[in-house]
Amino acid sequence: MYPDMVSLESDIHGYDLIYTLYQDQKKAQEDWSQTLWANLNIGVLSEGIESFLKRLRKFPKKIRAMGICNILEGKMKEFKDSIPLFQDLKNEALRERHWKKLMEQTGKNFEMNPDTFTLDQLFAMELHNFKNVIADITTSAVKELSIESGLKEIIDVWNGTKFQVLKYTKAGQDRGYVLGPVDEIMQALDDNAMNLQSMSASRFVGPFLDNVQSWEKRLSHISEVVEVWIVVQRKWMYLEGIFIGGDIRHQLPEEAKKFDIIDKSFKKIMNDTYKSQSVLEACHSDNRLGTLEKLSTDLEKCQKSLNDYLDSKRNAFPRFFFISDDELLSILGSSQATCVQEHMIKMFDNIKSLRFEQGQNADHVAQAMISSERETMDFRHPIPAEGRVEDWMTAVLNEMRKTNRQITKEAVYYYCHEIKRIDWMMQYQGMVVLAANQVWWTWEVEDVFSKVKKGDKLAMKNYSLRMHSQINELVTRVRQKLSSNDRKKFNTVLIIDVHARDIIDGFVRDSILDIREFEWESQLRFYWGRDPDNLVVRQCTGSFDYGYEYMGLNGRLVITPLTDRIYLTMTQALSMYLGTAPAGPAGTGKTETVKDLAKAFGLLCLVTNCGEGMDFKAIGKIFSGLCQCGAWGCFDEFNRIDVSVLSVISSQIKTIQNALIMKLTKFQFEGTEISMDGRMGIYITMNPGYAGRTELPESVKALFRPVVVIVPDLQQICEIMLFSEGFELAKILAKKMTVLYKLAKEQLSKQHHYDFGLRALKAVLVMAGELKRSAADLSEDTVLMRALRDMNLPKFVFEDVPLFLGLIGDLFPGLDCPRVRYPNFNDAVEEALAENSYILMENQVDKVVQLYETMLTRHTTMVVGPTGGGKSVVINALCTAQTKLGIPTKVHTMNPKAVTVIELYGILDPATRDWTDGLLSNIFREINQPTDKKEKSTDCDSALIPLL
Repeated sequence: MYPDMVSLESDIHGYDLIYTLYQDQKKAQEDWSQTLWANLNIGVLSEGIESFLKRLRKFPKKIRAMGICNILEGKMKEFKDSIPLFQDLKNEALRERHWKKLMEQTGKNFEMNPDTFTLDQLFAMELHNFKNVIADITTSAVKELSIESGLKEIIDVWNGTKFQVLKYTKAGQDRGYVLGPVDEIMQALDDNAMNLQSMSASRFVGPFLDNVQSWEKRLSHISEVVEVWIVVQRKWMYLEGIFIGGDIRHQLPEEAKKFDIIDKSFKKIMNDTYKSQSVLEACHSDNRLGTLEKLSTDLEKCQKSLNDYLDSKRNAFPRFFFISDDELLSILGSSQATCVQEHMIKMFDNIKSLRFEQGQNADHVAQAMISSERETMDFRHPIPAEGRVEDWMTAVLNEMRKTNRQITKEAVYYYCHEIKRIDWMMQYQGMVVLAANQVWWTWEVEDVFSKVKKGDKLAMKNYSLRMHSQINELVTRVRQKLSSNDRKKFNTVLIIDVHARDIIDGFVRDSILDIREFEWESQLRFYWGRDPDNLVVRQCTGSFDYGYEYMGLNGRLVITPLTDRIYLTMTQALSMYLGTAPAGPAGTGKTETVKDLAKAFGLLCLVTNCGEGMDFKAIGKIFSGLCQCGAWGCFDEFNRIDVSVLSVISSQIKTIQNALIMKLTKFQFEGTEISMDGRMGIYITMNPGYAGRTELPESVKALFRPVVVIVPDLQQICEIMLFSEGFELAKILAKKMTVLYKLAKEQLSKQHHYDFGLRALKAVLVMAGELKRSAADLSEDTVLMRALRDMNLPKFVFEDVPLFLGLIGDLFPGLDCPRVRYPNFNDAVEEALAENSYILMENQVDKVVQLYETMLTRHTTMVVGPTGGGKSVVINALCTAQTKLGIPTKVHTMNPKAVTVIELYGILDPATRDWTDGLLSNIFREINQPTDKKEKSTDCDSALIPLL
């Protein structure tokens, strides 16, 4: 009827709905605006405004299309959009500075009082217009909060970090306090310094920049202090043991006084630290860094004075170079002459001790040298052990050479004088007999050449027969009852005599009848020269004075053609002032050949095993000792040294070589003037192609004559050694033995621990000699068969035993020698096993006996087998059995896999040159201490891998 009225009614109804909604949301906003900012619940706002928007969306389409409705919807959406901004501003990261920044950038001012600040003020700011500003401020606040939290965490850590302060005792005495391990502190310093660095690089660090930089300086200072502190502590601990309570104070009174001041200062620091262990306080104490740096400098001076003092002693008696600083200090710090006894073996070759007797003034007088085998060389003029140790030790060394020369001269003079050769041998020491023997052999051969020249064509053949006769006499004597030392002496003479016989047989075979023939010139020839009145050794163009170094009965090598070639290379290199570099596989006799030629020359030969840890200072120290002693140095596995170190070593050797060429008696070496003994020589041995080996630089190669060492003639070595042990069937038995080892190597399974080389062979030969003497009624082939079986069976895996026994059965047909039973020992083993409640098994008891027999002929023994196979049981049973039989035996059990290589072996401090023992080296040092008790120590390792 009235369309306009209907339309108007519809519009009024729409406006009413819109107005009602407006009123409701306005009232809600007014309610919300009265809420304190501190009590704001964002959820209430979000749910409220969302409910109003839902109501609006339910309006009819016509009403929603009205302009006023669109305006209301826009206003509510603006409010809704500002709610996330409230959320951002509610972030706990915002601080007062952020609100001030917000006021500045929005141009709105409000009071940020938590008791009065309501949402009304925020609503009035129309935050939806400042979205970007708020986002930037909030982001900055969050980043700044993470920096603030990180910094607070660092501050809390260092406020609570404390040093571990330990009581320091030495020899049972309380020596004050020391810092415990600081690894964790240093790790924390590194981590926190890195965090602070990244904080200071952040663009949000502004408010905390001063604080961050301050803590960076503090941590840097702590790091500096701790590093210096640890260095000072290490030096103090080393020098404290030397200067406090040691006799060295009398030798270095000035340094002792200086050290007392240092000691007092360091102990004060440590006592203060013990009272307040906070790292922050201890490191920032008054001038702590300056004090520690001064202590470090003063300790360095004390260390230098000590080193200079030790070097002066070493230069006075160069053999002190071959013992450690601690050992030298123990000698210098003692007023007893007998303090040198336990170190004699390191300073002399195979010399166990000096024999001291009381002199007229109750002083000790050195009367004689005693070798490890207890052979004695009495000095012609006893040396009183008075005054400085280096002086009387030098006198002892000179007297040793003079006495040895005198005895050798007499032995040469009285050779076979009115007595038989064997009786003549009984009167002199082993090495004297060898030297005099070789002088006479040289003279006799040259006399034969002279007879041949005069027309006696059969002279050489007759001399060959005489040599055979001499050897047969000696073999006959060896089979008779002899003392252990006389047997060793005859064995050694036999080895050299057999080689001399072979040379003469070769001359007969090849018709060598002229003294100028190379075959004679190339032999080691010994002459006692009248004019110098001295023993001289010649080979080809080389001529060398004999060294008269007394070595007791330390044996000689079987000389094969290979040995002769190496000798020739070495002597010719020596005559040209070069070293020699024997290279070849392990177990071919490289080192032993160098040592053997040194024995032939009567010179000390010092063997050093090289490794990656050796530096030029350690090698230079050895070179300095060798130069002044006139000794030979043999450096085993030289190519394991780092290449950078080898280049320095080459310049050191070149310096020594130049001094030798110019025949200087003194020269500059490593900044010090030292004396030079022209008899010195340097030799290096190498195992090429092994893992961890480096190629020698050309500068090193040029200083050494190379010589390749291949697998030696095992049959000849076996034959001569069996011969020297008194075996008549040496030739046949040597053939059988080498064939057995060849077949075993080819036919048995390939196990890592199997060894059919020269070392294994020598152990069997030594045992065969002992068996022959202990069981004289057995035939020689039975003796050797038993030695081969008993020495090899312990190492075979179960599957290989029948095969090996089959090989022995083929080579020694019809022989069956039962296992030897040691009645007392076997009973003790069975008792030991029964005591620990083990079931007695014959093969397990036999394993203990096998281990016992193996240890009689080997320095070290490896027990190999699966887990739970009874390895530890066998070792412990042997230990208990020996203890029961009156030989106290200790077992030091350790697991090498549980420690690092440094912890296992030890380390040389590059700064102080102070050696710190590792676990293994400490155990070895302990069990090798000289003792009067008859005691055995077993070192039991639970795993082999880290030891290789």
